[in-house]
Amino acid sequence: MTAAPPSYQASIHLSYHQIQLRELDEAGPEFPERFDNGLIAVAEEGDGATILTGIALGQVDVEVQLADEPPVLDLDSWEEIVEVSIESTTGSLIVCGLDGDLPNLPNLAHQGEGFYRLRVHARGRDTKPDGVARTPVEHYLIISWPAEPQPDMPFKYADEFGAEVRQRYEGA
Repeated sequence: MTAAPPSYQASIHLSYHQIQLRELDEAGPEFPERFDNGLIAVAEEGDGATILTGIALGQVDVEVQLADEPPVLDLDSWEEIVEVSIESTTGSLIVCGLDGDLPNLPNLAHQGEGFYRLRVHARGRDTKPDGVARTPVEHYLIISWPAEPQPDMPFKYADEFGAEVRQRYEGA
């Protein structure tokens, strides 16, 4: 069995329900019009994506793992798990809050320019939906590895917050 990749953890201060994935020296992506999978939307233009949080403002815990290949799937520890493809045209893809606070987390585009697969995990989004969290009540894990583009892949949908978001886009 392949060993788990090293983990890096930080608390991120966020606002407007969003964790951004973006280039280091660029503005983040526009807030997406749709979150079809209820968790993450990859920007249509530019390098970036937005993770939708339950809280509107405050602190969340984020863990990042950098892998060389798809890791073992852990369905038990998380409420929502979605995998997406993203391109980094510059070799820079950082995790940050909307205000650009830079937590001490590594570059998701850890092997330079190219396509990556991101497996995004979430739990705790039902704790304070639309609220403020001065201490983290939500937890996220982002695993990144180089991979050719593939369709989005939901592995687990189990929180009410995500269900409500997905319901907005059904049939639309």
